Amino acid sequence: MEQKFKVNQMLTNRQTGHVEKIYATTPDGQPFDLLEISILTHYEVITLEALEEKLQQAGITYELVPVGRTYLLTVATKEDAERFIEQIAPLYNEVLQ
Repeated sequence: MEQKFKVNQMLTNRQTGHVEKIYATTPDGQPFDLLEISILTHYEVITLEALEEKLQQAGITYELVPVGRTYLLTVATKEDAERFIEQIAPLYNEVLQ
């Protein structure tokens, strides 16, 4: 499946090594963060529970912290970020139609 986004940059916390942001752009150049999962839950692409199950099945070490009405998702390593991009991020294609 062709991705409807292009990954541009990953931001890593210097102290922990956790990837906190994965910046991507839409086909028309609009930036967004792949780790901002509230987009997926808002458009009912996936439930939070199903997302956590997919993360675990993919072997991604992550932390999901509630922040107001959304959640802050971080992944433990760049390898986890790569697995996230390959296995979870394609869900954004449903929103970017």
